[in-house]
Amino acid sequence: MLTREQAAAVTKPEQLAPLRPNFEPGQAVLVAARGFTPLLKFALEEAKLRQGNLYVLYIKQLSVALPGPLSNQEKPRWQNDRQAAEIMYGVLDLAREASVSVLPVFAVSDNPAGTIVDIAATLGVDILMLGAPHRSALAKLLQGDVVTEVAKSLPDNIQLVIHG
Repeated sequence: MLTREQAAAVTKPEQLAPLRPNFEPGQAVLVAARGFTPLLKFALEEAKLRQGNLYVLYIKQLSVALPGPLSNQEKPRWQNDRQAAEIMYGVLDLAREASVSVLPVFAVSDNPAGTIVDIAATLGVDILMLGAPHRSALAKLLQGDVVTEVAKSLPDNIQLVIHG
């Protein structure tokens, strides 16, 4: 016979619903890449396990966005940015070997956190992966912490994975 305390401790099915694992194939993963890091490997593995697309986002950060005629009217392409191209071509090669569908995403922004959240929501990804930054205290003070800003603004339906 159960006591009242034991009966109260029994988990109700509706409490478990949000915790049920999602094993449906086709889940989309977005990873924000700043270089060849263990995060990219982890993202490739997750996309393969989930049988979904892997979006690889590279953001070229601008300190100031120039309006009007001073702004660059040419559409930015990752192929024209040396660092982005190195990452994207490398990930595309790795993905081909692993049979993972990779879609490169390139953005130029003066607000990386806002851009990451916007792109994640626009693409409708299931999982967003970010690397834990290892920056000096001064850089963190000047730039703010992108991971913290993304975590505050990300819609609840997108899981956030911080890989360090």
